[in-house]
Amino acid sequence: MATDLETETIDFGDISRVSVVGAAGFIGLNLCRRLLESGLEVEAIDPKSPDPDALSGYQVEHQPMLSPEALVGSSVVFHVAGSTEPASSNVHLREDMAGTVGLTLDVLEASRIAGVKQIVHVSSGGTVYGPDAVVPTVETAPTDPVCAYGISKLAAEGHLHLAERLHGIRAFNLRVSNPFGPWQDPHRGQGVVNTFLHRGLTDTPIDLWGDGTIIRDFLHVDDVVSAMCSVVSYKGDERIFNIGSGRGISIADVIADVEKMLGREVQINRHPERRVDVPHSQLDISRANRELGWRPGIDWMDALISAREWIEQHVIMKAGRS
Repeated sequence: MATDLETETIDFGDISRVSVVGAAGFIGLNLCRRLLESGLEVEAIDPKSPDPDALSGYQVEHQPMLSPEALVGSSVVFHVAGSTEPASSNVHLREDMAGTVGLTLDVLEASRIAGVKQIVHVSSGGTVYGPDAVVPTVETAPTDPVCAYGISKLAAEGHLHLAERLHGIRAFNLRVSNPFGPWQDPHRGQGVVNTFLHRGLTDTPIDLWGDGTIIRDFLHVDDVVSAMCSVVSYKGDERIFNIGSGRGISIADVIADVEKMLGREVQINRHPERRVDVPHSQLDISRANRELGWRPGIDWMDALISAREWIEQHVIMKAGRS
């Protein structure tokens, strides 16, 4: 089935234990599953317990609180936690700063005390560059975020660079575009693709901000996880990597493809455009390809089918049983 897209296990060499901060979230669940499938011990750090259904019977060691003790013995810490989303970050400024920068400082301090050698942090490829960036956008492009979320992500990146300079922790920032797929809750309002699919499947109106010409770089979460795992064995000097599909798709085209998949039109509630939305976000991923040997492997329509089948099985059917 498309929800079980084939993914390769990864050889992590002599690494046997890692920690995932934000393990119960969308990216965290998918990452934990891949790490477990590859034979690693995984310390899952999150106030919530990771959904066992997402882990396919694998067991993780769950710690509800971040602490140096929780990280002891881990060669790598994957930092995928966050508290807000771009659309709401300008309203919740302090919450965004605390949940992004504050949490990152806590991760870095706990890692330093625990003797962790490497941190892989998920930053944002869709918000840090700003509305005037040349597309496809390279990592060396000027950063000019128009939302607090992007500002906080850049600050978090800076603190990772500082931690490497001060403490020798190899710190990587992956600027991920717009991930979607299994275990992204469509009710949270974050993740255009899963939200549109769920609303189309349940015959609920889609909220469209602007005229649909906004372009985004959508990427299946399995490709994000592959990039995160690939950077672990990287020995080069680069520390920032764009992780995207390398392809731009308009919101209007997303709706059209959802309609094509469903075989019918969807309802649309139209709203004025938002100032926090960058008109065109599309990443140049040549650095990740060149340095990490990584490139996305899941076709757009296959990814869309994967997301649809997961929503049908784990969201709609679950709601019907409750």
